[in-house]
Amino acid sequence: MEDSGAKRKIGVIGGGLVGALNAIYFAKEGHEVAVYESRPDIRHEERVVGRSINLALSERGRKALRAVGLEDEVVNSGIPMLGRMLHSHSGQTTVVPYGKSHQVRSL
Repeated sequence: MEDSGAKRKIGVIGGGLVGALNAIYFAKEGHEVAVYESRPDIRHEERVVGRSINLALSERGRKALRAVGLEDEVVNSGIPMLGRMLHSHSGQTTVVPYGKSHQVRSL
């Protein structure tokens, strides 16, 4: 986005990973940002129903966080995630490593 010097009011639809990152980029450029998310804030919910997933942070994600000055804060609150465990229908398990040991973290 070119810097025209004009500060704008910007609405971001969706507070997921991409929406949140875009909101941070715009705010750091000095724009007034409002994020609109249809789902409730799970930090304030008595009971959260749904699927729980591991959130892996790859080098590409780290680059995006680095660009907005949040890489160290996010990486330091994660744990190393060296691979994933595959479970077959027969009950066998297989470990599949992720990249190099310093590249992927779980949050």
